[in-house]
Order: sequence, then C-alpha cells, then structure tokens
Amino acid sequence: MQEKQKPSETPNYHNIRKDEVSRWLTFLSERFDPISHFIMIGLFVYAHYLVADASRFVIVDPHLIIYVGLGTAVFFMKLRLYDEIKDYDVDLEKNPTRPLPRGLLAQVDVKRAIELCIILEIILFTSCGLPAFGAILFAIGYSLLMYKEFFIPNIIRPHLTTYATSHTVVTLFLSLAIFSALSKFSFWNMDLDFYYFAIMSWLLFNIFELGRKIYQPSEERSGIDTYSSVWGKTGAVTLVFVHALTASAFCLHISTIQFYFMLKLLTGQLVLLFLISLIYLISSKEVTGKIFRLFSSVYILLVYLSVIVNYFVRGLE
Repeated sequence: MQEKQKPSETPNYHNIRKDEVSRWLTFLSERFDPISHFIMIGLFVYAHYLVADASRFVIVDPHLIIYVGLGTAVFFMKLRLYDEIKDYDVDLEKNPTRPLPRGLLAQVDVKRAIELCIILEIILFTSCGLPAFGAILFAIGYSLLMYKEFFIPNIIRPHLTTYATSHTVVTLFLSLAIFSALSKFSFWNMDLDFYYFAIMSWLLFNIFELGRKIYQPSEERSGIDTYSSVWGKTGAVTLVFVHALTASAFCLHISTIQFYFMLKLLTGQLVLLFLISLIYLISSKEVTGKIFRLFSSVYILLVYLSVIVNYFVRGLE
C-alpha cells in the first residue's frame, strides 16, 4: 500500500505557504506600514522606559525593553486586525479595494491572527513578571470589549466621537501595562508620574484618531461621517487643540520632566499646530486638509520625541 504523504511533503505545500506569507506581507504594507509604525512604537516604548527609569522608586532592567517593545508592537497590530473585522461590512460598500473586501485575506485568517497576537502579548509581557501579566490581561480584556463594541454596537456606532475616544482608552491601559512590566509594580499601585504619562498617551492617541478624519468640504464622502462633518471645521479643530493642550498639561506634571525646557518644546509644537489649524480653517483647498491630517499624525511623534530629548538633556546636567 502506498504510504500517505504528509502535508509538508505534498507538491504544492510550499507554494501555498509562500502565497500565504506574501498575502500577509501585502496586508502589512497596506494597513500596518512597518516603517511608520516602527518609528511610532519605538518612540512610544522608549519614552515609557525613560520615564520609568527616572523614577526614584524604580530600577529598570534594560533588557526588559525588548519584551515590552515586541509585546507593544503585537498589541498595536492586533488593534489594526480588530478594525479590519469591525469595518468589514462598511468596507464592502465604501472601500472595496481594502484587503478583506477584495479577498486578499479571509475573516477567518484575521481572527486566527488575533488569537495568535493575544497569546504572544501574554507571553512577552509575562516574561517581565507577574505584575505585567495582570496588567496586560486587563489591557487585553478592555481591547476585547472594544472588539465587541462593548456589546452595544447599535448605540455607540452612530456617535463617532464617543466611539473613538472610548476605544483609544485602550492605550491608557497599554501604557500602564508597559510601566508595570518595566517597574514590576502592579498597575493600581504605581508612581503618580506613570498615571500622568498614561493619561497623556490616551489624549495624544485621541489627537491621532481625531486628526486623521478631518477634511475639507470637497474631500468629504457621502455616507461617511468624519469629525469635520459632525463638528464642523472649527469644532473639529478646537477638539484637537483642546486635547493637545490637556496632553501638554499632564506631561508637564511629570515630576522628572525638566519643566521649563519641556514647556518650550511643547509650546513650539502647539504654536505650529495652531498655525496649521488656522490655515486649514481659512482655506478650502484640499492640500490644507492633507497637511492638517499629516501634522496630527506627526504631533504624537513630536511629543514622545520631546520627552526623550528632555531626559537626555536632564542626564547631561
């Protein structure tokens, strides 16, 4: 009797695997650009490391940043996968060229990837100690509530701003999980500076989320709500600017921040945001909308970079 071939020995097995890898690489390049996300996640995690390391209550083991960095990258990747599933029905109608609607990946592929991400997050953060294990479970739990849209999708989906800000709260819990991993403290018993920084991070990600959906009237698409269509141009810009001011206030409350140096950096960024906002409000050209959206994304990077520069300057004094 002929021996049955194992899957790995079938003629087209390697071709199938190669095609699967190729499809995921295409997905990543389109929906989770490795370069831009590497920069954002790198600054995000390293800023956490410097804040934790500066605390008088903590001695941080530098190698932990590897586990935290990888775990954080996987967490953000998972959030992207959540959105692909949640937005699938809308994308079928409004964005048919996105990966799932056009058949690059199936929903079952994405759901399996989500399960793998959760397993990796738990392994990587638990490698930093039991407090980190508890903290990441809390962050994962909240993210799963987000995924299920808090079991009230019909109530929350029509309210764009509430929907977005309730989802970005997950970055606050992720921030606390990072601090828990680096400090070995439970997320409910930390240095007050860590809570200030976590709240600041939530506000910054709100800016990122709000800013990317603010358009000039000529850019708006019928049937798709944006913050500029819901709040009007002035209201949407005001919402972003209030978040930026509040985030700056929390940043300046961190005790290990060089107050006056950081105040200069943050003030410069706020002035630049104000000027770009003013140009967007005065003009009706599409390019000004694109510039506003771009700077809203860059703003979060500038703040984390400023935090990092602050601690380097502090170390030189």
